Amino acid sequence: MTTAPPSARRVGPRSIQSVASSSHSRDKSVLTTRPPPAKPVTLAKRLLFPTLPADADLPDLLVSPAAAPELNAELYDFIALALRAYVNPWWTKITRYDKEFLPEITRILTAVFRTLEARLVATDLSPFVFRDLPTLLNQHWADYRNAQAKLHTSYATGGAATLPQLFHQMQPHMAVSAEGVIDVVYVRQAVDYILKACMPPEDYEPETERYIVREIVLKVLVGSVLPRITQPWFIHKVILDLMGPEKPAEREAEPSAQRESPASAERPPLQRRSSHHFSFQALAIFLLSAVQSISGISLSILHAYRQARETIRKVNQTSGGPSPDEPSSTHSTDKPGQDTPEEGSTPTPAPPTPALPGSLAVPLKSPPTVSPAPPSPSSDGTSFMSPPSQDSSTLPSRLSPSPAPAASAPLPLDIPNYTHPPLAFLLTLLTPPPLSSGPTSPSPLSPSSSSPSSRSTSPPTAHASLTTARALTHLLTLLASLAAPFLARLLPYLLYAHVLCAPTLASIVRSARRALFPEGWPAPPPVDPTPEEQAEMRERVRKRLGEAVPGPFAPLLGPTPAARAATIDAALAPLDHQACNAHLAVFILDLVLLTVFPEMGVSEEG
Repeated sequence: MTTAPPSARRVGPRSIQSVASSSHSRDKSVLTTRPPPAKPVTLAKRLLFPTLPADADLPDLLVSPAAAPELNAELYDFIALALRAYVNPWWTKITRYDKEFLPEITRILTAVFRTLEARLVATDLSPFVFRDLPTLLNQHWADYRNAQAKLHTSYATGGAATLPQLFHQMQPHMAVSAEGVIDVVYVRQAVDYILKACMPPEDYEPETERYIVREIVLKVLVGSVLPRITQPWFIHKVILDLMGPEKPAEREAEPSAQRESPASAERPPLQRRSSHHFSFQALAIFLLSAVQSISGISLSILHAYRQARETIRKVNQTSGGPSPDEPSSTHSTDKPGQDTPEEGSTPTPAPPTPALPGSLAVPLKSPPTVSPAPPSPSSDGTSFMSPPSQDSSTLPSRLSPSPAPAASAPLPLDIPNYTHPPLAFLLTLLTPPPLSSGPTSPSPLSPSSSSPSSRSTSPPTAHASLTTARALTHLLTLLASLAAPFLARLLPYLLYAHVLCAPTLASIVRSARRALFPEGWPAPPPVDPTPEEQAEMRERVRKRLGEAVPGPFAPLLGPTPAARAATIDAALAPLDHQACNAHLAVFILDLVLLTVFPEMGVSEEG
């Protein structure tokens, strides 16, 4: 009997498990050899860096170590959208094949951004936020109320002058007219000076590139930003957005007769009888609930204590002045082997230390070459940027703004006073203007006179509100004066740690990009709400602000609900006119420019 050779044997079918294992191994080998997916090419990389490899990251726009990659990405997206919207449409009509023009503009903007970054890092913005800006806002509120009090009087050119005209007489500015029209030439010259200070000389000399960059910035600033932020309804909308969505009103419970059947409605309701006998279970539940509440409160107090101690430690570390335990460098001590300085010699100051978290460079303490710091409202009533009111001194005492809180004891020269200007502005907000016997012009956005918020409070009510506001401000001024050295370090620390930080700045740039380019292109001009919608929005703001005040602090606005509504309405009134808001925007723009570019405030002699 012969056997078949192995090659002639019939090979049976392979098992399912072997087939599955072989296919799995083959798929696994394919996956291991497959290259990783390429990074998506963003708009910024495609327009601004066309020669950059697809897998390479964008170069850093900001060179500060504190700048997060998220902030760089948001700035690049904003630049790419602006160039695509304002440069690419007309440049592609000239030439469709040139890909170097937009990268060249990006290179110039990069130099501008880095120079601005270096200036902002080297500039202490605490005086701008806690001293100059509150003083400017306080002056705006005071001048608006004085102009409103002059309406229909002999001060208003026989009653013919309008409120914007009277306000313009108190705060004249060459960049804005009495009707609130901002001069484009003024803003163009300011932008041109910024480009001259930030761009290298070889990039500033060619007029074509400089003009294109300047007009792009001017188009965004004057064409989109300033006309929108000066509208009263837009300011009210921003306030509502910052306060978050409105909580839905609690629905009233439906009558039980509608939910119950007729048979159950006839039955009397069940009444629970409370048991008066001792229950061990109830006692245990009560004890456990008390222990849980006490432990929760203790943990909250412990966490708050640790957070406060850590904050105080960081504030003391970031302090620029010497600690109480360290000897001052200006007072030398006689030590053996050390020469005593002569009597007429000037002591050598200690090298400055960074007073702000995340700062790259320490600004040298040089003599001031710009305009002096804004005086407090209690001294002369004028602000740093706004000119002195020309007619404020001629008004009767009942028409002048409420006096600022009494100035505290003078602080040492090296300790700035960051508490008095905000408290003075708080007093102005909490103090409604005094009643006038003559007719007044109602705000275009205020509700009708029949609403409770627009009715004038009686003299005793207004006097009580004024007394309460003054008492509160004097109390806060006293407490702030006692803690002024610590607050001078705490407030800048909170500003740089929680407000001027990379996540917050990235969120601001993202919000601006979505507002100006909602779908990747400039948004069409928004349709202004009707006067009825604007009045309704303002009423919502007044209502939300009144509800946001905690119950224990509500009497500070007034003793009665009508007085509180009148106080909030008077606090919102200076923002109800676009022309007055345009003056405020221009003065804030000047203040920002003089803070970052102090040489702009020096007049050239000769």
